[in-house]
Amino acid sequence: MNLDRKPELQQRLAAEFALGTLRGRARQRFRRFMAEDAVLAAAVQDWELRLAPMAAAVAPVQPPARVWRAIQERIGGAAVRPDGIWANLAFWRNLGLAASGMAAGLLAAIVFISPQAPSPAPAPMVVRVPSNEMAATYLAVLSDPKTQKPMLVVSAGRSSNELWVKTLDPAIHVPDRSLELWALPPGQAPKSLGVVAPSEKMTALKLVAAADLAFADVPALAVSLEPAGGSPTGAPTGPVLYTGPFLKYW
Repeated sequence: MNLDRKPELQQRLAAEFALGTLRGRARQRFRRFMAEDAVLAAAVQDWELRLAPMAAAVAPVQPPARVWRAIQERIGGAAVRPDGIWANLAFWRNLGLAASGMAAGLLAAIVFISPQAPSPAPAPMVVRVPSNEMAATYLAVLSDPKTQKPMLVVSAGRSSNELWVKTLDPAIHVPDRSLELWALPPGQAPKSLGVVAPSEKMTALKLVAAADLAFADVPALAVSLEPAGGSPTGAPTGPVLYTGPFLKYW
């Protein structure tokens, strides 16, 4: 695979490698490419460094001894070596960015954008396939990495200067704390997009530029738990609760 002339693909694969969602043979091939290409190795390192502040906010979890014994038995007693900074991020290990995140994103997009059939009593959700004339949209579904349950839907029209956030489960809001939404641009620190209002209704967040400029190189979003009103430092200070890929629907 020739990645030299495909910087966007380089960044996407580097992000998936750092997040741990590039798996199997694809991960093995990319690791070989990294050994031969300093640019790829630097891209992965940039992603790890950029997400390091979030790692520092996570309390380490000591797995039960039986887990390590089972791992050692399966690999023939060899020493277990963590892969990158994500060895310390238990909440990101099950993210499933490339697979379950994409599937959840499409499903939630259909439910979020398309109307539900009116019903006087609780009824199963009606899912409609959007038409081919659906406007170009940036779309993300942020899920709990432990349960893979979708918690928020984020969307913005390609030329819009507003970002809309829909809370799927109002129970995620914590009294006297705020949920803050972050963009994760490659090679840069997380950028705050605003605080999610503690309501079942949609929150409109103003963007500094049209979505196509603000999110052209943003492959993922995250939500952290912050003091009331948002992070006082301009960077995530609390645990990262929800994450998801930011998709271009066009």
